[in-house]
Amino acid sequence: KKTGDREPLSIRTVRSRRSILVAIFNQAMIDGLISQNPVLPVAVKGKRNSDFAEEQLFLTEDEVTSLLKFLSKEYPRLLPIAFFGSYLGLRRSELLGLKWSAVDFQKKTISIQNTVVKVKSVIEKESTKTKSSHRYFPLFDNAYKCLMQIKQEQDEYRSFFGNTYKNAGDYIFTKEDGSCYNPDLLSKLFKKAMEMYGRPEISLHKLRHSCASMAINQGWNVKQLQYWLGHSDVQTTMNIYAHYDRQNLNKVGEDMNSMSSKAAELFDFDVL
Repeated sequence: KKTGDREPLSIRTVRSRRSILVAIFNQAMIDGLISQNPVLPVAVKGKRNSDFAEEQLFLTEDEVTSLLKFLSKEYPRLLPIAFFGSYLGLRRSELLGLKWSAVDFQKKTISIQNTVVKVKSVIEKESTKTKSSHRYFPLFDNAYKCLMQIKQEQDEYRSFFGNTYKNAGDYIFTKEDGSCYNPDLLSKLFKKAMEMYGRPEISLHKLRHSCASMAINQGWNVKQLQYWLGHSDVQTTMNIYAHYDRQNLNKVGEDMNSMSSKAAELFDFDVL
């Protein structure tokens, strides 16, 4: 559990396996093997998954800038990955699946269509998570500069490694020798960098959250943010708005103070 308590299985896992068993026995009824579904009367009791959900972390624009400046000095290989995570809000699998063929420098667009994931010990390359995850971004100026720097570095490494250079898949984010990052090892490397930075709570995925919060600050509506983040369900986007609103209650208080300022003289007490 998120609380740290140890149990044989989490509530979420039990509910998931119950659903599978319900489907299995329903099919058995259709096939005439049994007369009733023995799983239906079984209720899974316990707290809902949302009760253990972690509060989302949102970095401000200044905090993101500070983090990127730190990486540029101490972990330069992570800088472009963190940049695209922060401003395009890409998932880890989307970052590692980004190819040069997805970048149209003439039309100034970036297409998100491939992912790199880790299954057991094998790195697999597949299409995006859902149909809505396949999306196009404008190649804004700073993203263009970041890509050109990566391309220049890759050309230098390709020349250095020669025939042993490994980037046959034409991926944008690779190691010096052109090989793909192991997704888990990339997360561990980023975690190590954030510990050195003094913010161990920041993960690669938290940069995606921060992209959402910065977009909300710019006045983006739900549909804009849903497309940018590639959510198939608008409720997921709405949950981000809800988390963001809860973390910005102080700003709401300031707004209310300003709105009610003309009524301040009606009350004699000072605020402690």
